[in-house]
Amino acid sequence: MPLPESTDLWIVPLDTDPARHEARLPELGAYERERAHRLGLRRPAARRRYLAAHLAARDIVAGYLACEPADLTHVRNAWRGKPGYVLGWCPGPAVSLSRSHELALLAVRAPGAVVGVDLEHVRPGVDWSRVLGRPCPDPADGFRAWTRLEAAVKASGLGLSAAAGANLDHRFWPAADLALPRPYDGYAAAVATDRAGRNNPVRIRLHSTSDFRELVTLP
Repeated sequence: MPLPESTDLWIVPLDTDPARHEARLPELGAYERERAHRLGLRRPAARRRYLAAHLAARDIVAGYLACEPADLTHVRNAWRGKPGYVLGWCPGPAVSLSRSHELALLAVRAPGAVVGVDLEHVRPGVDWSRVLGRPCPDPADGFRAWTRLEAAVKASGLGLSAAAGANLDHRFWPAADLALPRPYDGYAAAVATDRAGRNNPVRIRLHSTSDFRELVTLP
């Protein structure tokens, strides 16, 4: 696949073929394997979903770089601490991965670009007055506001602590809601870029089938 000129957003269902994911464990890096191990000690379902998300991310990035998924190196000390993938000395595309409940989203842009994505399974019981500083009677509204904030934080590379402080200027990392298709419409999602990518389209694709595509323009 050619590297995207704008943003490719991949929908990744996570509760699929756990035996195959376990068999592919050696393809992951040391940090990823250790993280999966720690998750499995407390929450086996979280381990399965972590493996599914990270193996899918490798598959997708490898498709852009025309290499094997195991050839990629997972790095956590990229620009401003953003995680990503490299192929030897070759930088990989800009990526951002988010997972919640049974789904993950992977945003992909060209190397050197800026992108952040966030995904949340919509559910009741969140005190949005405490989280956002204002009430949200509709849980979906609260989660949409939160995913926009998280996506901008991820695009900025400033770290999650910026979400609670005054260090994040949303004008530099504009975020927009994403309307996911059924059966994934029970999730709130947002994508953020730098201002250079503000008006670029977002192409939504479903991992493993890639038949579904939709053009969305950031406001």
